[in-house]
Amino acid sequence: MTLYYYMKKILTLVLFVTLCANCCKAQQIYAEPMIGYQLDLNNSGKFKQFNTGLQCSFTKGKGYEFILQVQRSWPGSTVSADSSFTANPSFPLYAAAKKTILPSAFSFALGHRFAVAGRKTDNIFFLLFYTGLTSQHIAVSYDYDKNNYTVLNPDQTQHRTNLYIAGGAEYMHLFNKGRIFFQVTASSPPYGKSTYPSSFHFMGPLAFNAGYSLSLKKN
Repeated sequence: MTLYYYMKKILTLVLFVTLCANCCKAQQIYAEPMIGYQLDLNNSGKFKQFNTGLQCSFTKGKGYEFILQVQRSWPGSTVSADSSFTANPSFPLYAAAKKTILPSAFSFALGHRFAVAGRKTDNIFFLLFYTGLTSQHIAVSYDYDKNNYTVLNPDQTQHRTNLYIAGGAEYMHLFNKGRIFFQVTASSPPYGKSTYPSSFHFMGPLAFNAGYSLSLKKN
């Protein structure tokens, strides 16, 4: 067994214990549907996606909230062109090969909301920290004359599921029966090293999300 294997098991146990401890001690619980948009900092903003997600927030006072988050990032296509080549003298030596990349992601995370300003008002500013598991799938397809041409060292579809971390800031406005929030977060790519020399990397998104809090429980 490798050191990484044991570290992963220990981190999973710590996250589970943290989840149980915070949920059991919650003073109030909110369900928070959210939507948003993100661009990928790890590929110079080339990949862009729309987000949908759901959070459950467990409050333990006015200054801290524990968050359980599930998020889906829906693919937006990125189209470019590679060169394809042929050895057939009846055709031009090279031709453009249309390349379409569709990146998508699914994540599950445990988060922490720390109030840094306005906790006694209706306008609160938070710092956010998340740790969790993300699954990224980056699909690659080509459109060209495959009978007569070949793309040298083509990109291939990539998939990785592993741990990630994220952090950001959030503004929240309180109503009589709910809350609305706007957040900006930056996430790391899933942990690991690529074994295939692709022209792209796994995503490290900068996300802009908005959501609404619905109260489910109050002690």
